[in-house]
Amino acid sequence: MTTKQKIVEKADQLFRTYGIRSVTIDDICKECGISKKTVYKYYTDKYALASKTLKFHYDKLFKEINTIILDSNNSIIAFLNLSTYFRTTLNQMAPSFVFDLKKYNPDLYDIHQKSKEKLFVKTLEKVIKDGKNDGLIRKEINENVTSKLRIEMIESGLNQDVFPSSKYDFNEIQLISFDLFLRGIITKKGLSIYENKLNN
Repeated sequence: MTTKQKIVEKADQLFRTYGIRSVTIDDICKECGISKKTVYKYYTDKYALASKTLKFHYDKLFKEINTIILDSNNSIIAFLNLSTYFRTTLNQMAPSFVFDLKKYNPDLYDIHQKSKEKLFVKTLEKVIKDGKNDGLIRKEINENVTSKLRIEMIESGLNQDVFPSSKYDFNEIQLISFDLFLRGIITKKGLSIYENKLNN
């Protein structure tokens, strides 16, 4: 791994754990074991680095999510595996991360939204289409609207105004959200596969 790659990877971890506003260049230097001069050799400021970390993060997610889908036998299994993956990755992220982006860094939030649209929505649309072809997801389901709603459901579980972490368990929220979502779009055949997986 090059120094430039190491900076991006460590910065991404810090930003998602503590939020972009809370992390300084000094924090990143300490984590990487390098000087500020080295960071500024590659990035003009913290926000240029943050922009790069968003691209790095979504490129990584794209590869991992596609691997999950390829390794899943059908759309129900794909949704279950993706749900587990999302809970794991989101659980590692500060609840304030997206909120801070939207409020304090609109340019970075725009990158986040476009990346989310390109990656998550398009990916979920494909899983739904495959499920329709296999008779596991209802034919009348609108892939685009349903995929967007699913992403909003996931993010609403991170909303601290609605579900403050001091009162609610993140995993429980996401499990309930996923169960409601999947039961709303699957056929009887799909439901049979889903409940069999839950029981086992």
